[in-house]
Amino acid sequence: RETVYFYSGGQQASRTQFPLQNSFSLTVHKTQSLTIPFVSLDLAELFTSGQAYTAISRCPKWDQIQIMNLNRDAFKVDPNVIKEYSRLEQIASQ
Repeated sequence: RETVYFYSGGQQASRTQFPLQNSFSLTVHKTQSLTIPFVSLDLAELFTSGQAYTAISRCPKWDQIQIMNLNRDAFKVDPNVIKEYSRLEQIASQ
C-alpha cells in the first residue's frame, strides 16, 4: 500500500494505492513444451506421475523457481519406471 500526501486547491489531500502486478496461471498440462523464465509452483496436490517434473522443468534456471506448499507425495513415480530403473542398475552392476 502506498499513500501520497499533497495539496490541491489549498487543501491537504492524500491518495492511497495498492500496487498490483499482472499475473496469470497455467495448468501443468498447458505448460508442456514451454520455457517459462520465472515459475511459481504449488506442489501440494498433483494427481498423476510426471507432473512435478514437468512443472519444475519448465524454467531453465533453478534460482527462478519458487515452490510453495511442497508435499513429497506430489512426486508420483510410475511403478514401471521404478522397475526399469532397478533393472538397469542390476545390469550396470554386473
